[in-house]
Amino acid sequence: MCRKKPKPRQFFLFNDVLVYGNIVINKKKYNVQHILALEDVKIESVDDIGNLRNGFKLISPKKSFVVYAATAVEKQQWISHIKKCVTDLLNKRGVTQNSVDDSPVWIPDSSASKCMLCKRSQFNMINRRHHCRKCGLVVCNDCSSKRWLLPQQSSKPLRVCLTCYEKLSNAKSSGCIDLFSCE
Repeated sequence: MCRKKPKPRQFFLFNDVLVYGNIVINKKKYNVQHILALEDVKIESVDDIGNLRNGFKLISPKKSFVVYAATAVEKQQWISHIKKCVTDLLNKRGVTQNSVDDSPVWIPDSSASKCMLCKRSQFNMINRRHHCRKCGLVVCNDCSSKRWLLPQQSSKPLRVCLTCYEKLSNAKSSGCIDLFSCE
């Protein structure tokens, strides 16, 4: 599920990575491939809502999103296989899963007709939607005018909402390492 609409993706599960990407129909090749290291992946089931059924969240520091399987059986198979691969990989390496900040699952554009922060700004052709890279909320330009370096997601500072910017700034100034234990 992309921020605007569902898009088909092909997934390949290996014992240490999950590879996903677009399908090129003509030549049967897969392009724009993305790789998620399984040692960082967490998975959560998503409740069915309307015609969006058989969903689960893939959560990682680099990217998080919701995936919808064709059937409930396929959903359960993906969840169990991914969990098994993650557990086997962590056991093999003798490590526990990192408690690194995970990337948020973005709220779909269609779920917000106005800014989710100020609740005043209506979205239209001129007033565009933006996503906070820290919490995933859909916000207006004024409520997302700040940027912050989120090294798990990018080497450049990314757009964050004013609430997240304030939390990040306060955590940094107080010397707090884990943002959520500072609150």
